[in-house]
Amino acid sequence: MKPLFSKKWLMLAVIMFIFSTAFGSLAFAKDETPVQFSGSFTVTNEGGKFQVGFVQIDFKKDSLPDGIDSITFNAQIYAENGVVYIEFSPDAKFKKDVHLKCEGYEGYIYDRSAGINIYVKLKKTAA
Repeated sequence: MKPLFSKKWLMLAVIMFIFSTAFGSLAFAKDETPVQFSGSFTVTNEGGKFQVGFVQIDFKKDSLPDGIDSITFNAQIYAENGVVYIEFSPDAKFKKDVHLKCEGYEGYIYDRSAGINIYVKLKKTAA
């Protein structure tokens, strides 16, 4: 009785299996890269509009605290326990309201508490 597969075909199948699992793992790891949005910008007493990811930040003229001509901020957008946040550093108290406008977003974002990317669907809103 003749074997169903020859040794050559069996070796080829084993090699293909090894390569497919190795490259499949690399593709999966690439997909698990944390999806984060961040940016830095400098606000002066002239105010201005700045974009970080899908959020527009609007500073009104003369809104900086007294005695400060400019502040450089770092902003990060992330999720925690399924809720999306935007965080600014350093903290500052402004004389006028800062307006945030979400342009809407549907996709993945990194959830710090879960340690994974989660799928979110955010509507267009202004605050």
